[in-house]
Amino acid sequence: MIDRATVEKILDAVRIEEVIGDFVSLRKRGANYLGLCPFHQDKNPSMSVSATKGIFKCFACGKAGNAVTFLMEHEHLSYWEALRYLAKKYHIEIVEKEETAEEIANRMRYESLLVVSEYAQKFYADVLWNSEVGKAIGLSYFRERKFSDETIRKFGLGYAASRPLTFSSAALKAGYKEEYLVASGLCLEREGSGELYDRFFDRVMFPIHSISGRVIAFGGRTLKTDKSVAKYVNSPQSEIYDKSRSLYGIFQAKNSIAKADKCILVEGYADVISMHQAGVTNVVASSGTSLTVEQIRLIKRFTDKITIIYDGDAAGIKAALRGIDLVLEEGLSVKVVLLPPEDDPDTFAKSHSLIEIQEYIEENEKDFISFKSDLLLQETERDPVRRSQVIRDIVQSVAVVPDPILRNVYVEMVAEKFEMKPDSILATISEFRRKKRALERSRRRFDAGPQPGHDPGPSFIQDPHPGLDPGSPEDLPDTDIATPPAPVDRYALKDGYLAVPERELTYYLVKFGEYPMYFEEDMYYGAEQHDEITVSQYIRDALADDDLVFVNELYRTIFERYYAFLATLPREEAEAMQQRIIRYFTAGDDPAVARAVLDLILEEHPLTVRTYEESITPEEQALGRTVPKSVLLYKLRITDQQCTATAKEITLAQRGGDQDNLRDLVARLQILNTVKNRLSKELNRL
Repeated sequence: MIDRATVEKILDAVRIEEVIGDFVSLRKRGANYLGLCPFHQDKNPSMSVSATKGIFKCFACGKAGNAVTFLMEHEHLSYWEALRYLAKKYHIEIVEKEETAEEIANRMRYESLLVVSEYAQKFYADVLWNSEVGKAIGLSYFRERKFSDETIRKFGLGYAASRPLTFSSAALKAGYKEEYLVASGLCLEREGSGELYDRFFDRVMFPIHSISGRVIAFGGRTLKTDKSVAKYVNSPQSEIYDKSRSLYGIFQAKNSIAKADKCILVEGYADVISMHQAGVTNVVASSGTSLTVEQIRLIKRFTDKITIIYDGDAAGIKAALRGIDLVLEEGLSVKVVLLPPEDDPDTFAKSHSLIEIQEYIEENEKDFISFKSDLLLQETERDPVRRSQVIRDIVQSVAVVPDPILRNVYVEMVAEKFEMKPDSILATISEFRRKKRALERSRRRFDAGPQPGHDPGPSFIQDPHPGLDPGSPEDLPDTDIATPPAPVDRYALKDGYLAVPERELTYYLVKFGEYPMYFEEDMYYGAEQHDEITVSQYIRDALADDDLVFVNELYRTIFERYYAFLATLPREEAEAMQQRIIRYFTAGDDPAVARAVLDLILEEHPLTVRTYEESITPEEQALGRTVPKSVLLYKLRITDQQCTATAKEITLAQRGGDQDNLRDLVARLQILNTVKNRLSKELNRL
């Protein structure tokens, strides 16, 4: 991890107009820059970039952030990847946290394997373009497949020469260690002699890239017709390559997938390349392997919609149906396109224009229910038993959908298609989900094993859902209680009534926290007058007077982090300090907090008290009125809540005849009403 000092150094060096200018054409307008927003179909420049504030804002789609968040959104980088990108751009040395010797060794080994793989890609590409045999065999083959030179270079295609020592000899001569050549899967060792030889030879080469564009593996295709020679040789699993977590073309397609909000999934390398060349660039391939959960989650980083294209005559379509259930189980929407019998995505893309391809997909993509039923019911028209089995199979696919609302939509679709009652379908889904939960529970018990010193009895592992009988899963109601819960938004509002004043106080804190407050006569509520005080000091002291803590976690998190970071800053001019604080939040690694702070500092008059102020008065000059009003409004709302709660307790005490408690509650309500009245008067006076 990059240490905080280096992060600050990177952020100090960044010029946001330079970073965004690498991807978007910007033109100067006044103090800011304008450009077409890359996050939506922008015809008129809607994105404003402020060089002084270091932030951008699109006034059409609402995207906003700083240089780091722009890179994260546009290039689909992690927070740390974006910082490394900026460090490289501005020639800043990255200082990582102190690593153990083992961590250093692992990191260096991992990087060495990537360096070797990238050397191999350049080597094979050089052979393809610059050797006689490469041009005569490899380049001729690609051109016969109607791949343009631009496409060949875009995907980094190459050629491995026919002699099995060509690459290994060149790599050793270039100084690459045998250890990494073998560990990367590029070379093998002969038994006995230990001599290195090439895994790939006499093949055209398809490099496989990571999501960030690093070469991690290869697929090599033979051009021979000899059936005894494997058509493809692929890199083995390695420390840098896990085929179940990789998708061919994901690096080239990721931006298009996000922009189109759809991923098209095909099978092979040539399918991806031809579709890209035709202009359909949101395409990836599972590279001949069965679709995995990890691959689906990789796609889910960019979209929740997948369209799978199957060959028209593919014998393995039925087996591939399992992939549809996996996609559904991960919460994605899936559609299927079946090509004409004579075509695969490669040939179809080469024989049709971009518009024809897009129209064919739009007109022929089916939801999974229609696809599975059309495919499976063809063989069962006169066999009611098989027909019922097919319907049950389709219903079980619906049952794996995690979202109960979407699941009910599919239930209605199945009921309409098969002229069934939704209740019977729901009953089947309930049965399937109960059995699935029981199976998952059994697996957990098996994995955990008996606990030492504990008599397992009928259930030897503590059930994760107390109150349910783990031995009787069939008796459980059909709820999602036994399935892994969906991720919880830790910043979801807990109290909407208090959210408005908490948001308003947070606004003043992050935008004006270190600005001084100037008070008119008798305007300083709750502290000694004439003492110079900043907004952050005033808010902290005013809340501390009554031991108040924000209820909603988002605003509480910003509040706590504000004062923790403030304690590390030297005192300087207020505006400079505030810019450092804003940058600390907007360039942080918590996207929810960064987004909330950006929303607060960029929007115009979104909050209650500020709407009372005349727009001609600069906000920083009115802080002596607006901040105390915000504090009073927050305290008033809390007091009002307590009054309501106490009134309810009084009603319950009256019904229960609890006179002692009733007297205490009435006295408490009188005090709360007195406080409420006082706060209301103060608020009206300010």
